[in-house]
Amino acid sequence: MSTIESIHQLFQRFKPDAATDLNATYLFTVHGEGGGSWLMKIAGGTCEVSPYEGPQNNDNEKLPADCAISVNGSDLDLIMSGQMSAMTAALSGLLAIDGELGLALQLLPVFFEQEAQVV
Repeated sequence: MSTIESIHQLFQRFKPDAATDLNATYLFTVHGEGGGSWLMKIAGGTCEVSPYEGPQNNDNEKLPADCAISVNGSDLDLIMSGQMSAMTAALSGLLAIDGELGLALQLLPVFFEQEAQVV
């Protein structure tokens, strides 16, 4: 699966019922070929995703999101195919989280049904 296919598949996995109490903005960045950045706003069971081309993580500027998540495209492919869990990727440092860790953990049941019990 290509990186861009993995990204689209991730956003298509959104489960509105699991996100009814979530109200946060995420900056999701994929590094490598086919990567990019997306701003994802989740509020009241809805999810809006738009491409993002602004600053990523500059100490002089506030992040445009409550939580920033970045991953290499090949690692995202492993996560999306089920060969590695998102939790394992985060704990091993392959998936970087900047901002509130709790907000990142709230994404597990929203996008990854098999990991919903972790939260």
